[in-house]
Amino acid sequence: MEDIPKVVVFKLSSNEYGLRVDEVREVLKLQDITALPNSPDYVVGVTNIRGEITPIIDLRKKLNISNRFEEDNNDKDMLVMVIEIEGVPVGILVNAVNDVLQISNEQIEDLGEIRKNISDNYIEGIAKIGNRLIILLNINNLINPKEL
Repeated sequence: MEDIPKVVVFKLSSNEYGLRVDEVREVLKLQDITALPNSPDYVVGVTNIRGEITPIIDLRKKLNISNRFEEDNNDKDMLVMVIEIEGVPVGILVNAVNDVLQISNEQIEDLGEIRKNISDNYIEGIAKIGNRLIILLNINNLINPKEL
């Protein structure tokens, strides 16, 4: 695996995830979202961000993350992390943005046999930093702008 550059670490439910810094445009407070009929269940809707109609994705649904382990978390307190995939801006809902970290190959654990249970290579690896586990996502495998 090649060296991972700086990573934006964000919280989603009770876990920490990471995306490469160069994939993240900005982080904003949740704005008004317009629902889209007949869209996949993980597409919350669209919003206007700096003049661009931007689809908003709930990664909890896309990743099948259950909320049962969370204390009551108010969705209106969520943030929108705007990323760009194939030139298309996409907003993903996150609970918080925690850090920007440089992660080395030595800090990334090989998934080994676990990888067989993970579909479509959504996860590049898991970084172990102290007692933290940060799931490094491959956003290009996770979200296809043509499906939105």
